[in-house]
Amino acid sequence: MSKVEGIKTQRVRVKRLTTALHEQVADSINETVREVHAAGLANLDAMVTRRTGRLRRYYRKAFRRGTLEGLVGYIGAKGRDAAFYARFVHDGTEEMAARPWHDTAIEEVAPDHAQRMRRASPSELARTGGGRARRVR
Repeated sequence: MSKVEGIKTQRVRVKRLTTALHEQVADSINETVREVHAAGLANLDAMVTRRTGRLRRYYRKAFRRGTLEGLVGYIGAKGRDAAFYARFVHDGTEEMAARPWHDTAIEEVAPDHAQRMRRASPSELARTGGGRARRVR
């Protein structure tokens, strides 16, 4: 019968790696959310000529570290109600051309986000320990 040594050490290393991976991914998503929001506001200022302030005021960002969820746009009921016409300005109508500030912001940031997520992959993270942690005899 074989005996496995070093399981406790290996568990600690796996826990450390998982925590480090979660933090790297969270930082990457948060940075992407910030960049999309900033680019969206810049595009909004450049594309929309008549401003009441509602489109800009209610264009917000949110990030939840626990669930790794990032949101950019008209978040919440108040934002959706107050800037109801945002969808018509963004997507256009028969009478008005589309001004896709949000889609353009996402396209601008997408390559950087993909690179950040690749950097956060487990193979790119620093090793959490060295040597032979587990031996089977």
